[in-house]
Amino acid sequence: MIRIMGSLWLCFGLFACTAGAPKPLNHDYPAPPSVKRLTEPGACQGGAALAAKTLPLPAFPWLAKRQGRQGWVVVSLDVTPDGTTRNVFAKRSAPRSMFDRSAIRAVETWRFAPPGETRLAGCLVFISYRLGRVKIGQ
Repeated sequence: MIRIMGSLWLCFGLFACTAGAPKPLNHDYPAPPSVKRLTEPGACQGGAALAAKTLPLPAFPWLAKRQGRQGWVVVSLDVTPDGTTRNVFAKRSAPRSMFDRSAIRAVETWRFAPPGETRLAGCLVFISYRLGRVKIGQ
């Protein structure tokens, strides 16, 4: 009886230890879109006018990392004449909504060199969440 109970206890103990371990990464990375095709006429083209001062990377969401998920977000933003970001939102993402909040929070903190007297509107930034790492651009 003790031997059976000991075996059951060991079995439950091992199950409890492995149940909380993160899943291996799912290598199904959603195909990224063409950012050029998403850009609307008259939108910000970046270049010399869009010079970054601070660009903290978004955090990889812990739940997505735990589930082994990967994806991307195309973030739209405006840059004000003083270099701060406004009107930040996820234009497209895959998987839908999984990485949006992380990307938006980070982009809202970004600062750019003042672009001049006018604001830059509709700038698009591609953010990749792949293999447990975050990268800006494709």
